[in-house]
Amino acid sequence: MHRLSKALVATMFALPFSDTAIVFAQNAPRDPTIGTKSSVWMGYFVAAVFAGILLLLTLFPSKRQHEDL
Repeated sequence: MHRLSKALVATMFALPFSDTAIVFAQNAPRDPTIGTKSSVWMGYFVAAVFAGILLLLTLFPSKRQHEDL
């Protein structure tokens, strides 16, 4: 039992270092292609459309106005 606990403790301390070899063996990340697919204004336009739809749905009168009073 003592032998097993020593092995478990050794594994517990060695396990974090096993990932470092994998991390250093990977290739460099790809270069980001920011701004080549679409402009920022398109995202702002879509957000404004969604906000407008939400505002219209919020201001739409409910069918139970007689219960609101």
